[in-house]
Amino acid sequence: MDRARMTVNKRLGVLIAVLCIGLATVTVLYVMHRDNAYPTSDSASLDAELVHVAAVVGGRIVDLRVQENQHVHKGEILYRLDPEPYDLAVRQAEANEAMLAAQLDTQRRLLAAREAQAAIARDQVTRAQSNRDLTNRTVKRLSPLAGQSYIPWQQYDQARVAQNDAGISLSQAQQQSTAAELAVGDLDGPKAALAASQAALALARYQREQTVVVAPADGFVTSLRVQRGEVLAPSQVLFTLILDDAWYAIANLREINLSVVHKGDCATVYSMIERDVPIKGHVASIGWGVMSGDSAGIARTLPFVPREMDWVHVAQRFPVRVHLDAPPQQLMRMGATATVEIRHGAACH
Repeated sequence: MDRARMTVNKRLGVLIAVLCIGLATVTVLYVMHRDNAYPTSDSASLDAELVHVAAVVGGRIVDLRVQENQHVHKGEILYRLDPEPYDLAVRQAEANEAMLAAQLDTQRRLLAAREAQAAIARDQVTRAQSNRDLTNRTVKRLSPLAGQSYIPWQQYDQARVAQNDAGISLSQAQQQSTAAELAVGDLDGPKAALAASQAALALARYQREQTVVVAPADGFVTSLRVQRGEVLAPSQVLFTLILDDAWYAIANLREINLSVVHKGDCATVYSMIERDVPIKGHVASIGWGVMSGDSAGIARTLPFVPREMDWVHVAQRFPVRVHLDAPPQQLMRMGATATVEIRHGAACH
């Protein structure tokens, strides 16, 4: 009787053990299936776009209108630099432009005068050519008459002298005309100088405008460590602006799960600030590359292969960026820990 009871208990124990093993196996397979089909990361972090606020010009801060952790709106004035040096630069550029504009007007008048002189010189050349042609014809007519003694030789000699004088006058008139044409010149130089001064004036005005720094978008001021009176170098970052127009969760998922993750997939995100509030989002992008630990910091040389036994293969993780749809503002903190569930969770039902 006792032996039969022991046999029954043994069989019952074996059955229970088999059931436990089977249940454990089914549970493991179910968990593995869900893990592969619905990737999850409990070490994600909240992220947002950043703008490092800086003026492109340097100067002393005379008006600081924000403080640490303050929320600002797009177009709101953040701070001002001392505009006096830039006002003086604008006045100097304006004066230089006016001076060069006056010089250009003077050069225009001089050019008109030189063009008139060149026209007169051309007329003188024409007149000298006419006089020379006349003396040539006179000498040609008097030559046979003088040879036959119909006119005095003195009259013929006077005609020859007049012909020679007319040739010299024509040569001088041509030289004067050439010199007058060369002296005319153009206005390219003065015009270029005026254009350069206008560009310098535009640059001076632009730099003066840059002494007023406005918010490029809505966001929160952070890393503000200076006050009014600080002297800044050009493009020196004064603080960082965390933009709040779009929030993201960065989940580092294993490479073996990436094949089931697609852009646009629904995601449920839980912020560690308040874990029971599901936040709906969608996959915005999947990282294309990460730095390998074996090659980090190694210069471009021969490949470095560490001496190790690959007993355990550790899956690489790639960042998956999840865009949050209308998240609660009070739960959004850049760098906060979050849990991300892809294609499942309360927000995806």
